[in-house]
Amino acid sequence: MSDLYRVLGVERGTPQDDIRRAYRRKAKTSHPDSGGSVGAFGEIATAYAILSDPERRERYDLTGEIELPRADTLDASAFEVIAHKLGLIIHAEQDMTSLDIGAVIEGAIREDMTQRRANIASHERAIARTTKLRARVKRKVNGRDNMLAKVLDWHEASAKDQIKKNQAAVSSLERALAILKDYSFADELAPAKNDDVTVALTDALQALDELAAALKTGPLWCDLDAARPSASG
Repeated sequence: MSDLYRVLGVERGTPQDDIRRAYRRKAKTSHPDSGGSVGAFGEIATAYAILSDPERRERYDLTGEIELPRADTLDASAFEVIAHKLGLIIHAEQDMTSLDIGAVIEGAIREDMTQRRANIASHERAIARTTKLRARVKRKVNGRDNMLAKVLDWHEASAKDQIKKNQAAVSSLERALAILKDYSFADELAPAKNDDVTVALTDALQALDELAAALKTGPLWCDLDAARPSASG
């Protein structure tokens, strides 16, 4: 492996944001789909995996050791998001193939992100309330388990778990948006009107609910019910 900084074309001490930009520039030209080689793209991907992680980068700077991260499933989750949205469009009753499908998918993904971020905020408020109640709950008889405190602890743990799941889903959705930038469904189509995109997005979201009800399940990457904030949130 060559010097990782040289692979990305940056100097030692380059800020993380510049590391990211350098990787994106290199990846566009070295990717096999763009005429690059698998080997060159692999070197760039490895360099970015090390230099974009503060701990691995520090270890590399001190020792030259290259510690590769575990296999990243983020891209797999992101493509699952895209595949799911495309499936809704394919199976929708309204023919949307004449629209800018990229804009429709992007709108649906952003709607998911909005719901999940609202859900995260709702659970964070619930944790804050749980913490206050936890401090107030006292067992009148000393020497016995505080069962109400344990119940509150369970609620807090459950809320934290939901936050973690939604944060992971948001990361997948953000990555899906980044991937979509490299694709287009509208090279020979007139730009869709905002009203058309809104109707198509509404139909896609309705189809999502209908499919989930029919199949009694949702996609692996998310819990659809958890994406919708409660009325009390």
